[in-house]
Amino acid sequence: MICWSCQKAAGDGVLCSACNAVQPQDPKADYFRVLGVPWEFAIDLEALERRYKETTKILHPDRFARADPRARRASLERSVQLNEAWRTLKDPVRRAEYLLSLHGVDIGEMAASGRPQSGERATLPVPQVLLMEVMELREGLAEAQANKALREVDALIAKVRSRLEKVMGDVAEGFVASPPDLGTVAARLVTVRYYRRFLDGARLISEAISNDQGKGLHAS
Repeated sequence: MICWSCQKAAGDGVLCSACNAVQPQDPKADYFRVLGVPWEFAIDLEALERRYKETTKILHPDRFARADPRARRASLERSVQLNEAWRTLKDPVRRAEYLLSLHGVDIGEMAASGRPQSGERATLPVPQVLLMEVMELREGLAEAQANKALREVDALIAKVRSRLEKVMGDVAEGFVASPPDLGTVAARLVTVRYYRRFLDGARLISEAISNDQGKGLHAS
């Protein structure tokens, strides 16, 4: 890439290697390249965060308050791209889905029924056994909610968290296989989505019951 400021070879970094002018973002750069980490699922999160913070300092708006408009625009575009890369790669599920997409596999957005919503691209069927499992979990959660049984709600949360950890272990193993077992990874990520949705709802119910019980104690 030729630097817009000095017209010399800029290199691959955020700043021109010749004049230190901030360079426009490369719209084709994947998030691993943006953050300068290996193109793999098992990444060093401390190194990722360190790289993110270092680059954030370089792109801080205060450094470009009086800079050339092209530099300010490049800084802003780079910052937006950097933040999205950080949000994606720091989360293991989002990182797995993104890495899977880089391999050309899109699991799509599935509706709660397991069927693709209107206009969505869903390439994977949801196993009936998974739908039955989640249905049973939700029935148990609904019963515990009706009885305001906080212990039972929290037990369900712990059970699904344990299952989620196991499934994410399968995802990690799928990526390190040679060649990567993308089919297994994709199937496990569909399961992860259902578990996460369940946990999101269960945590809200747990908090609501806990708050109600707390109010009752204060009232008495």
